[in-house]
Amino acid sequence: MHFNHYLSLMRLHSLAGLWLVLFPSLSGIILASASLSWQTFFLLILFTIGAFLMRPAGCIINDIFDKEIDAHVERTKYRPLASGALNVKQALTLLSLLLFIALVILLLTNKTTFILGVISMCMIIIYPLLKRYVWWPQLFLGFTFNMGSLLGWAVVKNQVSIEPMLFYAGCIFWTLSYDTIYAHQDKRDDEKLGMKSTALYFGDTTKPWLKRFHLMSLMMWLYAGILSSLNNIFYIALLAVGVVFHYQYKNFNPDNSSQCMSTFKNNSYVGLLLFLGILLDKVVN
Repeated sequence: MHFNHYLSLMRLHSLAGLWLVLFPSLSGIILASASLSWQTFFLLILFTIGAFLMRPAGCIINDIFDKEIDAHVERTKYRPLASGALNVKQALTLLSLLLFIALVILLLTNKTTFILGVISMCMIIIYPLLKRYVWWPQLFLGFTFNMGSLLGWAVVKNQVSIEPMLFYAGCIFWTLSYDTIYAHQDKRDDEKLGMKSTALYFGDTTKPWLKRFHLMSLMMWLYAGILSSLNNIFYIALLAVGVVFHYQYKNFNPDNSSQCMSTFKNNSYVGLLLFLGILLDKVVN
């Protein structure tokens, strides 16, 4: 019984959010690698384990801060902390375990990666508080969620340069789009509770904003690919991402919660396409 509550607390019953953290991280590693070696394979495994630790850790931190709010939101009122199935002490015990293992993994990397990892942890703690004060928490989530792309580059290069920064920027605009769609599920409850989001801020103008964010993502990823000397396979993958974005834009219905969730989840394919595009490009060339 408790085991299922812990799985729910870590969101391991739904892996969409995990893929959205994982694929930018793995893409950063491959983007930085001159060739694919056993060391590259080891780093991919290391960062996959890291994503399985830090995504749940972020969810636990979020739920600790939001347990009173979640209890009044239809979609989240049955989460373990909001419903009382687990208490804060139990959540903190699990969080401590996850963060300890993550720290051990981080200590296996280099100085630049360690510093970025500490910054990322601070951002994870700050993020849940922002919706109480600012209209754009989704922007900060973009900075936070995609730090893995910078860490992935840094673990190979021990520094950060323009290529991963452009890739990171593309991921930030991508997160702005999918998390705005996600936020439309809760906009009525958020409005009642005085919470802020881009879904409420954009309102009826959300659709043109999504188009802008999608275009900015594609542009940043294109520039990152050119500067990284990627070849045709990556650009074909980018074209496929553009098709997914177009589908999301055409079918977006801000007043249909189930459709918003479905659209949010299919962003996993965007991350997968980016990763495979970079990986296959490196393999072939």
